[in-house]
Formats: sequence, C-alpha cells, structure tokens
Amino acid sequence: MPADGLTRDHVVWAYRLLLDREPESEAVILPKLKGYQTTRQLRADIVTSREYQDKNPDFASTNRRTVVIADIDAGLRLFVDLSDQLIGLPIIRGEFEPAELAFIGRVVHAGAHVLDVGAHIGLFAMHLARLVGPTGSVTAFEPFEENATLLSRSIAENHFGDRLRLVPAAVGDKSGTTRLTFAPETLNSGGAFVVTAGQIPAGHAVREVPMVALDDVALPTPIAFIKMDVEGAEPLVLEGAGNRLRRDRPIILTELHQDQLAQVAGVTPDEFLRQLHALGYSTFRLSGDQLGAEVTTAPPEPVCSIVAWPGRPV
Repeated sequence: MPADGLTRDHVVWAYRLLLDREPESEAVILPKLKGYQTTRQLRADIVTSREYQDKNPDFASTNRRTVVIADIDAGLRLFVDLSDQLIGLPIIRGEFEPAELAFIGRVVHAGAHVLDVGAHIGLFAMHLARLVGPTGSVTAFEPFEENATLLSRSIAENHFGDRLRLVPAAVGDKSGTTRLTFAPETLNSGGAFVVTAGQIPAGHAVREVPMVALDDVALPTPIAFIKMDVEGAEPLVLEGAGNRLRRDRPIILTELHQDQLAQVAGVTPDEFLRQLHALGYSTFRLSGDQLGAEVTTAPPEPVCSIVAWPGRPV
C-alpha cells in the first residue's frame, strides 16, 4: 500500500479493534500517519505496545530490545536490535536501501574521507569503512545513545578503529546542545529527531544531546562523500557546513522526507532542493547504482533518496 493509502480512519479503527477504545486525541493520530506507510506497519506498532500487551497477554508480541550480531555482507558484521522491525529486520534480510548501498559502492573509493551524518546503527558506516580502506576515513555522527552503542560495538567487531570514528552528537546549523525527541515504544529506532520548535509529539520522550556544525569539526580533508539522513534536519546540516561544502565539493546522498523537513527545519522539499542548488549542486534520483532523472522540484513520494552532485556530472 502506498504511503498516501494510510488514512486517519485506519488509525482510528486500529485503536477500536485492537485496543478497544478511541484514540485519545488527534495528537496521537498524526505521528502514526507520518511514521508508517502501510497498515501492516501500523498494526505491528500497536500489537507491540505496552497497552496491547497488558490487554491481550495471551496474544501480544513484544518490542523488547533483543540485540544480535549479523553477517550483513562478506566480511562485515553488524550489531542489530531485532525489535527494530522497520530497519533492523530489513538490514538482516538484505532488504534495507539496496540502491543506496550500491551507489556508495560505485562512488566511494579507497583512500577517501567520508561522513555518515545520521549513522543509526552503522550499516552505511561499515560499508563505507570497507570501501575507503586503511588509508581513508569515515566520521559517523549519531546522537541517539542506543544506536550509537551498537555502532561502537560494530566498529570494534570489524576492527575498524583505525579508520572509523564515532561522534555521538547531532549535526546542525551550530555547535552546542539540542533536544532530541523519540518514541520510547517504537518499531523504528531511526525515528528520533531534533526538536527546533513546536510541540513534542504525544507519547514522545526528550533528551538533551550535543550538536555540532560540520564547519566546526576537525576532519580529514578533502571530504569526498556525505551520506545524510537526519529526519528533517538536513537543511540545518547544510547551514552549518557551507564553508566545507564550498571548499571540498563532496557528493551528497540525502534523504528527502517531506513531513520531517517541515516539522524540524520549517522548509518545504522544494526549498531544500533550492538550498542545494544555491550551493552549486545538481540533484538527481537514484536509478539502481546510477544517477537517474534530474529533479528540480520535489518528487511526489513522501520519503525518497536524492543525490546532490557538485556542479554537473561528467
């Protein structure tokens, strides 16, 4: 089912059928419409909730943290939480963002210096570390402590301490601290996002975390590639990295998440694309591991990957 097929009625009836009650307010409905693309994902969210478990002890599943180590590719191992059904399980099954992984395999080379901004548990960071080899470097930024802990364990497991550095911080427009909000009960450990203004979504917790601007961070140079997935804070990352981007001209692989861009950075997808264009980048969709169609206005999908290429591709 496409993302626009999940409606308010789906959420309301899921509450009625699975929890025997009405949703308490619109504030609990909207995060589910934004966070899930299918009724299957919505159902899994509810049946693994504490409320469902309490009401249905004989039938309840669980989202209790269950960490395993998985072989994700020849010679690469990753610590994964099995309760993370939207990201962790697809990673183990080799189904998570295959086009994006194929693309980095084509454009990142031995000896390169690269960044993973919003590294989650380290799937991309591990692949990048293997690609750059011992003469290159990967700097991975991840502010959510639970994910950063798994990433750190994977760095040690793969003996990448010589080339892969973890910075447990958010990345934004300035250095200091920021607030990170997340759902304590969730099937998606990649859903934490920076709070810049407005209300905290219902049922979410908040932590204060360090934040850095890339222009303020000492990094090996030149930076050749940046993978960026920070749940709507991407425009803020660009604001804090203007000098580095103009000097190093890295290729950027970034998520374009319409709802999160509005909520976190207060911009539309078209405004985000114009920000990249103003920095001298051309923007493209992915087609397998290649650049696809050029995009000058936002694609219709609520979430997609965009490649920002410095200047025009040769």
